[in-house]
Amino acid sequence: MSSNEPADNPILKKFDVQGKNIVITGGCRGLGFTFAHTLAQCGANIAAIDLNEQPSADFASLPFGGNYKYYRVNVTDYEALKKTIDKIYEEFGSIDGCIPAAGIIRDRPFLEHTEKDWRDTIDVNLTGVFFTLQHCAAKMVEQKTGGSIVCISSTAGHKSLAPQTIAAYTASKFAVRGLAKQVAHEMAKHNIRVNSISPGTMLTDMLKGIMEQDPSRKQLFVDSCAMKRLADPGELAGIMLYLMSEASSYTTGQDFLVDGGLV
Repeated sequence: MSSNEPADNPILKKFDVQGKNIVITGGCRGLGFTFAHTLAQCGANIAAIDLNEQPSADFASLPFGGNYKYYRVNVTDYEALKKTIDKIYEEFGSIDGCIPAAGIIRDRPFLEHTEKDWRDTIDVNLTGVFFTLQHCAAKMVEQKTGGSIVCISSTAGHKSLAPQTIAAYTASKFAVRGLAKQVAHEMAKHNIRVNSISPGTMLTDMLKGIMEQDPSRKQLFVDSCAMKRLADPGELAGIMLYLMSEASSYTTGQDFLVDGGLV
């Protein structure tokens, strides 16, 4: 075999996630499932956390032969989430990666945002992320093998998005970027890397629902982006694989925009 062929390429080996145990909240749908699918395809084991009674059909049929398990818990319930993370650690043997991807959005004009809109959004998008980071990082410290955590912010965590009226969501995503930076600083001594991704306008079920309610928004989304198109969630696969692998061994405290030139 030629040394130029991929199997002998030491650079490609740095992207290997074979056998890594990765916790993903919101892992049964949307971007969470996209990340689960990507990492499973590359040989990782996936512990998915979500609120569904049962895992989605997509998650239940992940075809790549790894260890995939579904855990039903609310990420805003501190004690219940801790027990779930403890169980994952016991059943998988380690936690090597964490992606707190669970999130919600309330698209409503600022003056019409209700108290419930605000509290629900902050509870899931920020408090749930904080709890997930804390419980998973504690296990990574305990096992003394380091790890990688990738938070999910948004282009809404960088600027206001004219096609949407999402004040609470925007606040939560700015906060997630700040949280990731602070935790990265504190966890670096444990060889735990903490970064964030800020996706642009992804064609998730959430976005499709918004466009169904107001079809005129699709063109607004397209026009706001330099590449003049919406993105497939799979276009986040490369950056997630990089951040979950040793290819990013000296990368922490960073936010990665994947937005087609929106920001």
